[in-house]
Amino acid sequence: MKCLDIFESGACLGGRYDKSAEGFTMDWPGSYARLSVKGSRLDVEIDAVYGLRRDYLSFEVDGLTAQTFSPIEGRHWYTVFLGMEAQKTHSVRIIKETMAFDDPCRVRLLRARTDGEILPVTPFDRRIEFIGDSITCGEGCRGPEEFDEWLPMMFGAGSAFPRLVSDGAGAEFNCVSISGWGVLNGWDNNPGSRLPSVYSKLCAQKTDADYAFDFDPDAVVIALGTNDNNALTQPPFTDPVTGETNKFTDSPEDIERLTLAALDFITDIHKRNPRAKIIWASFYTGGTVHDALLDAVTRAAKQGIPAVFTVPCDLNNLPQGGMGSRYHPGPVTHKLIAEKLLELL
Repeated sequence: MKCLDIFESGACLGGRYDKSAEGFTMDWPGSYARLSVKGSRLDVEIDAVYGLRRDYLSFEVDGLTAQTFSPIEGRHWYTVFLGMEAQKTHSVRIIKETMAFDDPCRVRLLRARTDGEILPVTPFDRRIEFIGDSITCGEGCRGPEEFDEWLPMMFGAGSAFPRLVSDGAGAEFNCVSISGWGVLNGWDNNPGSRLPSVYSKLCAQKTDADYAFDFDPDAVVIALGTNDNNALTQPPFTDPVTGETNKFTDSPEDIERLTLAALDFITDIHKRNPRAKIIWASFYTGGTVHDALLDAVTRAAKQGIPAVFTVPCDLNNLPQGGMGSRYHPGPVTHKLIAEKLLELL
């Protein structure tokens, strides 16, 4: 059996990760490794750490989802495929289905081994970055509408619109998304749950490590604002340490704050990714939050930033069979979102 470090295997790795650390840390949702293997068998070594939550991965072989599972804690070898045509070159994708959790939870891809040959994978010429919340993470994408528990196993980043858009465009992609977070505050009015505050970071858990911004995307899709909208109907958030409270309202002052926060974020994204076309995707038609985000994109465009605004679907009017678990879009809706975004791209 031929065994190679994942970095020596010629795999194409997608998602932000620490290149100086051992193994490919699959931190952000949708992080993936694409491999090309000529042989009858492929095994991979994975290191998993658990806290309250457990990460889930999927093995895809020649377009077939072979299995979706949660790795055993510690370092273990897993068989991706066995008994396949030895003289055929097989396409493999290992993808992280779950979001990044803030408890001690981590999964790393370390090595690959085969009875044949691991061939270099040629990266796609196009690159897309996705920024968002639970919808971008694929929350609820794997489960039925009646499943209502907030558990990692109902996340399905491998079936969510970032993956679908990237496949349709023939592009590599990465996601910077956290469930419940927004532009100005999270779904519960927590001002600490601002996605722009971690955009410059390598990992999702607000570490001190800065991201090098070496992905250089052709397009950046921002799908934020749903949680800012949700905060309008939630009670004030009280900081457990300082005792300070925060409540986002639809007052002209708060809506202008949201507009300026979105404009600042677009400006920052453009500065860090000057080649990229920026698409802000909203999931509501009309309303004060929708209007604030549209205003921000309009102001950015007037400043010469290549930014456009779109509503690929309305969460209040989903297609038949479009609901997944926990009142989140399912695969039918994610396919619709992807089709609309691909038209713009």
